[in-house]
Amino acid sequence: MELTRRKLCASGSAFAAVGFAGCFDLGGSSDIDDWEWSGSLPVDSVVQHHDPNCGCCAEYVEYLEDNGFEVQLEETEDPGAVKQELGVPSDAESCHTVEFGDYVVEGHVPLEAVEEAYEDDDDDIEGVAAPGMPEYSPGMGPRGDDPLTIHAFDDSGDVYEYTEI
Repeated sequence: MELTRRKLCASGSAFAAVGFAGCFDLGGSSDIDDWEWSGSLPVDSVVQHHDPNCGCCAEYVEYLEDNGFEVQLEETEDPGAVKQELGVPSDAESCHTVEFGDYVVEGHVPLEAVEEAYEDDDDDIEGVAAPGMPEYSPGMGPRGDDPLTIHAFDDSGDVYEYTEI
């Protein structure tokens, strides 16, 4: 099969459409009940920044609210600018960014990982992230059988595997 520019563009477009489909509310459900949390954190209100057209971001808000957090929504047409302002490295980016007390939480991060960051109290950690939009994360479907890898990032932009939930 000859790979032409047209085929390459069509393949890339199809891949991108599938990758971003989860960010738009297409009428599906994401069973956040599988992501119940019984821990505690030193904050009770957070600020979530996201594109107003993103359905999975609304699912994550529901997840946070179901676990007792007051969520202030900041809808933005330029989430990249917010991520840059809050120090989220491009390798850690996802669809929404949450200001969670002392930390930045990027994407569909389970509260267990946020709690672990607070318990570790590591001054080098600026935030935790679920890069991309991982399937089987809170707001992206029921909990899966395999562990979800959560990354941490520091103020120099280094991103590394932090924990598995």
